[in-house]
Amino acid sequence: LKNMFMKQMKFFLVALMAVVMGMSVTSCMNGDDNTQVNNRPILGKVKDSFLSLTFTSLDGYTFKSKNAVEGTTNLMTNDFIVASCSYDAAVDIDPTTNTINATIDSVEKISGNSVWGTTKANDEGENPDHASNRGVISVSDLTPFMIDNYNLLIPIQYFAFEKIASHTFSLVYYSDEDELKGKTDLKLFLRHTSIEEDEKEIYRAFSYRVFDISNALQAYKSFNDKYPNNIIIVAETNPSDNDVPKTTTTSSVTYTFKE
Repeated sequence: LKNMFMKQMKFFLVALMAVVMGMSVTSCMNGDDNTQVNNRPILGKVKDSFLSLTFTSLDGYTFKSKNAVEGTTNLMTNDFIVASCSYDAAVDIDPTTNTINATIDSVEKISGNSVWGTTKANDEGENPDHASNRGVISVSDLTPFMIDNYNLLIPIQYFAFEKIASHTFSLVYYSDEDELKGKTDLKLFLRHTSIEEDEKEIYRAFSYRVFDISNALQAYKSFNDKYPNNIIIVAETNPSDNDVPKTTTTSSVTYTFKE
């Protein structure tokens, strides 16, 4: 189990680096004469998952699976995923249609994470509705960014034991008029919960999470008649262990609504 978990962590870290660095799907081959690309992590948006998997990468390529892909039963059109893809750049890429026929070894859904609206009084009270039971190591070592007008990608580093699926991440925004009206930025509070055994979470883990923040943006716009200049991610960061710290750190993402 430990070896399987560490393989997952290596895959996700490489995937995060690939996206943040803006690497093209046709780059980084093993030399001029070797056109084979193996187990390349690709971030994309699902077009179809019936019988075979088809998705569009961030740089506009359509990936079509040559093989039956496990773990696609929970996928729907427009879900964001990270997929491990292998293909021959000399044979499997059709430049006229920007299509790549690939063997897809694994896939994980990274969207569908909750975004909660609440009041500041509730969130700072004795029994908040959406409290963390774990901190995170960092969300700023690898830069968060807006995929489109509404979907925010946050690369998250955290402590875990064996199962990524046991860790849940969500965002909270304050819907109070005093917290939104007249503000230039929109604050989103990252929350992390885990059902793994606390004392066993000693391994550093990396995950993508994509959040649909459209409701938070509309709440901001309803008080200001415009969109925010920046998205401020407020995270409970603790690089030492998985305890929830008393202090927070912030990361800023410039926001521009594209018509």
